[in-house]
Amino acid sequence: MTSEADKPHLDCREVLEEVHLYLDEECSDVRRGVIKDHLDECSPCLSEYGIEQEVRTIVHRCCSKEVAPDDVKERLRQKLHAIEQVSELFSEVAERDR
Repeated sequence: MTSEADKPHLDCREVLEEVHLYLDEECSDVRRGVIKDHLDECSPCLSEYGIEQEVRTIVHRCCSKEVAPDDVKERLRQKLHAIEQVSELFSEVAERDR
């Protein structure tokens, strides 16, 4: 069992540098726990985190209804298909050269 003394400690600078990873759930569960513990105990960091969270919520709400035009989607599909073909060609050449 891990005691409070054994838990990693982050200073405010570290927490605020990593708050984006925390918000996007791009850090490990252990790291999320350490950051969450700090945010729960540090009101200045919690305030900064709250601002970041609010901005992300507003951006998501404003932009989530945006839909790319059909011609843009089609061009993207064509480019992705071309990339897949080139990738397959490189894989075939690499296999042949082995």
